[in-house]
Amino acid sequence: MMIYTTEEKKQEATLSTQIKKIDKPKILKVTGSLKVCLFINISDISLKLFNDKKFKSKYKPIVYNSNYSRISVTEYLLKFNIKCIVLETSNISHLNQRLANEIVSARKNGIVIYEAHEFYEIVNRRIPLVRLENNEYLADDIFTIGRKHDEFSLKRILDVVVSVLLLPIVIPLILIGFILVLLTSSGGVLFSQERVGKNSKTFTIYKIRTMVSSHGGDYTIKNDFRVSAVGKFLRITKIDELPQLWNILKGDMSLIGPRPERPHFVKISNEENAMFDLRHLIKPGVTGWAQVNLPKATPKDNLEKLEYDLFYIKNSSLFFDILIVFKTLKIVFTLNSN
Repeated sequence: MMIYTTEEKKQEATLSTQIKKIDKPKILKVTGSLKVCLFINISDISLKLFNDKKFKSKYKPIVYNSNYSRISVTEYLLKFNIKCIVLETSNISHLNQRLANEIVSARKNGIVIYEAHEFYEIVNRRIPLVRLENNEYLADDIFTIGRKHDEFSLKRILDVVVSVLLLPIVIPLILIGFILVLLTSSGGVLFSQERVGKNSKTFTIYKIRTMVSSHGGDYTIKNDFRVSAVGKFLRITKIDELPQLWNILKGDMSLIGPRPERPHFVKISNEENAMFDLRHLIKPGVTGWAQVNLPKATPKDNLEKLEYDLFYIKNSSLFFDILIVFKTLKIVFTLNSN
């Protein structure tokens, strides 16, 4: 059940204004292979979804307000080729018996029923995070994610085994990276930095240096002058990340997980969104679900990256990790990186 705490009248007025902006005549025009979904009551999550490119490419929404509509859900189902119903319960305390009966009947007739936050996750493969104007949050079962993770799980065993097997390949590549850096710039070849890991404990991460020997440490940007020519190559091929196998063997990191951030940026991100610290329920990874979906992410994509990271924590499995590995290899071989 979602928790929704805000001034009801103000929120309802805001939603009503936003709903009016939706072009309803176009919503009812269904073309091609688009699936029609009936949205029973809408809130911030639904509105966020309506603006999403993935949603627009696959679905057409019909908005139904259970408090005011004079047309029944059954009439909508009969008139339009509706494939699913998306139910928003965050801003209402109950469903009347007539509506409940109609939804149950639709379910028995093969119509798939989703909660709004669940549907958002299915469409986007990330968790919806909504921060309201008065610094309150919409939340579903987000606070329960990560419960199945165990320090001595199969994931840890696989991390160690895979890392050991990769050493004969990785060590020569690291040496090549060291030589390239030595030949093209002054300063040390190995770069270390404090990062935040599981349970918000800090650790030292290791990388091959790709920037000039002294810099401010801010986020890198497109065509960043601080990144050397060799550094660009090392970043594109991900060779600069290979020393992190040592972090995996030490137990600071995993092969798959949210990318670890510096304490300074974690502090800023926690102030921007209270859910950010949930990333630290598990060990950070060399690669992750956010990285393969947003390989060229910038600071403006932080919220979307967080949604992907939390989706991974909630749904992590061996098969999910294998999928991320294949997507990572695709990015490396197509040189699709920051």
